[in-house]
Amino acid sequence: MNDPDKLQLLLRETVDNLKSRKEELEARILPINQRLGQIAEQKARLADNWVKLNMDTKNYSKLQRNLDQEEAKLKSIRNDVDPAQIQELESTQGVLRFWETQLRSMAWNTENEDGSMVSVVEKPHKTALKIVGFEDKDASNILHFPATRRELLDLLQVRVVVFIDRIEINAVFPIEPIDY
Repeated sequence: MNDPDKLQLLLRETVDNLKSRKEELEARILPINQRLGQIAEQKARLADNWVKLNMDTKNYSKLQRNLDQEEAKLKSIRNDVDPAQIQELESTQGVLRFWETQLRSMAWNTENEDGSMVSVVEKPHKTALKIVGFEDKDASNILHFPATRRELLDLLQVRVVVFIDRIEINAVFPIEPIDY
């Protein structure tokens, strides 16, 4: 958590995982909502055509009925979507916004003597430490981020070995570096 580069990679992985989950959840709901929007537009155009072009009443009624039937069918399909999935989608979108904000708040300064870029991570660092301090596995599922020290050590593949005279920490950071 003290290494800004590792924290940034961890935050990027969290955001990427949330984005893929959001896409999975939207895959079923989004096409239905898009088609319902198209039907609403077609109904509005149909009404305009009827008024402006004096469309035949029979033809208008037939087209209106077809659109109403398709709309009812799509609304039925949308209602069959598990409400828990819709709630999970909304929750995922909120958590995704939160982590994207944390990631954006990592400012860059040139503070090193050699001119190398140093990341200042005051806000995300404190947020991550607070979350890890919850020691609550349920919070891990909600935030899609390790909320216990054990989960964080497992994610970072850190092994702690305690000897009588010392503590040895072996760490392998599993996240691949991201090219900019």
